Parts: sequence; C-alpha cells; structure tokens
Amino acid sequence: MKIKYRFDHEPNNQFVISENGGVCFYMFLPNYEYFLRIAQMKSISRAAESLYISQPALTKYLHKLEAELGVELFERKQGALRITEAGQFLWEYIRRVNGETDLLRAYIEEIKAKGRCTITIGMALWRASVLLPEFLPVFLEHHPLISVQLFEGSAAKMESAIMDDTVDLCIMNLPVNYANVAYEPIFEEHIFLAGSRQDPLIQKLREEQAGFEYPSADIRKFAQKPFIFTQPDQHITEFVNHMLSRLDLALTCVLRTANVTTAINLAASGLGFTFVPELGTRSAFFPADRLSLFTVDDPPLRCTLAAVYKRSSYLSSGAQLFIQELKEFVRQHSSYNG
Repeated sequence: MKIKYRFDHEPNNQFVISENGGVCFYMFLPNYEYFLRIAQMKSISRAAESLYISQPALTKYLHKLEAELGVELFERKQGALRITEAGQFLWEYIRRVNGETDLLRAYIEEIKAKGRCTITIGMALWRASVLLPEFLPVFLEHHPLISVQLFEGSAAKMESAIMDDTVDLCIMNLPVNYANVAYEPIFEEHIFLAGSRQDPLIQKLREEQAGFEYPSADIRKFAQKPFIFTQPDQHITEFVNHMLSRLDLALTCVLRTANVTTAINLAASGLGFTFVPELGTRSAFFPADRLSLFTVDDPPLRCTLAAVYKRSSYLSSGAQLFIQELKEFVRQHSSYNG
C-alpha cells in the first residue's frame, strides 16, 4: 500500500505528522528554512554556505529531522540530493505556511498605514504611454495617499516580475504562461490592421465600406504589402502570427520594433502596414487623421487586456482600487466594443 503523508501546523511551529490518515507523532520544527534551503540547493554544502552555518551542523540538523519523522526526506545518490515524496509534501506545506504568513503581515502593515501605500504596476511601454497620461493624474488626485511606481517591459519580463514579486500587478494581454496567477479582465479589444490614408488599397477599402467606423479587410489582399511588426516576444506578435499560421499566409516584414508607437508612426508615414490594439487608438496621441483602421479575420481578431497578479500574494486595497477605476476608465473611453 502506498503511504500518504499529511502535515498539519499547530501553534509554536509544531507539526502533526499523519500517515494514511492516522496521527503518528508530533514534531517540533524550528529553523524550517534550513530544510527549504537544502531542498532548493540540492546540496548540503551549498545550503550551509548560503545559510552561513557549518556543513556538519546542517547535516546534523537533517539527520535529526529525518530520525524524528522516521522517513527519509532526501535520497542520496552519488553525492547529489533528490527530494523524496515525504520531503516534497513537507516542502509544499512549509511554503504554503510561509505564504499565508506573508499575506497576514502585508494585511497588518496595510491596516497600520491607514490607507497610505505604494503600488507597483507593470505595463508594456506603449500601453503605459496611451493609458496613463489620461488615467493616472485623475486616479492620484482621487487617492492622494496612494503612490504609484511603474515597471515597464515585454510580456515575458512582466510575467517574471509578477512571479518574483517585483510588481503588485501587471496590465497586460492574456494569456499568461504561469499557473500561480489570477487576473481580472479589463477589456476585450480588437487588433486592428492600420495603414496610411494615402495608400491606394486603403482608400479603395474605405470607399467600399463607407459609413463603417471600423470596416473589415481581407488580410490576404495585403500578402505582397510591406509590414512593420513588433518583436517576437510581444503578445501582439503572437496573436498576429497565430492568425497567419491558421490562414497559411506569410506577410512581408520590412522592419521590427519593440515600440508600438514607432510602428504606428511609420505606418502613418506610408512605410508599411502594422497591427495595433484597439485601446491605443482611443488615445488623444493616436494619429487618427493619418491612419485608417480595419478589423481582420472572421471572427475579428481580438485579445483580452487584464490586470494580472500573483495568486498567492496579497493584493492591497490600493491595487484593487487601481484595477476597479482603470476598468471604469476604459469602459467610459471605449465607445466601440462590438
């Protein structure tokens, strides 16, 4: 019969060790960070060095712990340590306890601060440039006790920042590659094809669909046209590439840029066509007088903008206010979502 272990936490760092549903014994486990460090480093010598204690002392700790439990927490093969099933259960439980403790501390600190807090928001460079100038001054005026710090980067950098607690939340497009995240949708937006109003094909499409705020375009008609693309690790590139792959279509790339603003301005100048998320086209900074926008694909190509944060981290009331008011701001400034 396979043994199942269960670890329950009681006051004073006392753990109840259960085997197949029955309590075996109690164990007092101070310095449980020693066990975590050994599991992380997979080496007693490296773990001891990082903890600034001697290797014999850490070895003695582990032997005592395993003797008290009556199970091996690590397998020792050719000098390397490999965590056992019981060790994995203990590791996961201690990490959960640590996470709950961090949440409690963050909550208590927020109560003590009486509404004063600093929130760190992650956004892509272009997304920040089109959303924050209109939204952030009003938000800070309404909430003078909240300070905002900005983290800017690619989707991959923002996902990493979420997981290592560099940011409280990120405003970014879904999907996210990590499991330990939660999100609140803010807006489902089109990804538009954008081209200069002076381009003959653009003018023809506008004439054929006069009266439509956002007419549609068959992307196949642009197969021989030049395009300005964003970088491969950006979400908008992934969405466009998925559409092109499904249509078995290749477009001609004349330039790549990480800055969507650069792509937009180059398209407006007539260098080529590009793709742009809908929300940015609502900004006062968007050159709507020089660019025409078209939906592409059937159903139209869309993506979801969301507030993404680490599921196991505490989301402060200030961060929650930021999300709520950004959702309302976007709703009021997005007359088209059909």
